[in-house]
Amino acid sequence: MSNEAADKHHKKITIVINGTAKTVLKERLTFEEVVALAFDNPQTGDGVQFTVQYSRGRSDKSKGTLVEGQSVQLKEGMEFDVTPTNRS
Repeated sequence: MSNEAADKHHKKITIVINGTAKTVLKERLTFEEVVALAFDNPQTGDGVQFTVQYSRGRSDKSKGTLVEGQSVQLKEGMEFDVTPTNRS
């Protein structure tokens, strides 16, 4: 399948993660996918967790927090702040 054919099946959505615009071909992203988009090489190890907050989302849930295992419906221009946190 060519890229043009794939584009017809998925709408391009531009979101902003940690101040950087990213274009995705999905209408929903999981917590893990947002973290992967935020960091090329995410920190790993005992006690390393990520906080994912979003804003400018869909009108039914325009802002909130994602936790592992959750996903969120995307909206053009939606913003995500992803920060690593160390549990002590």
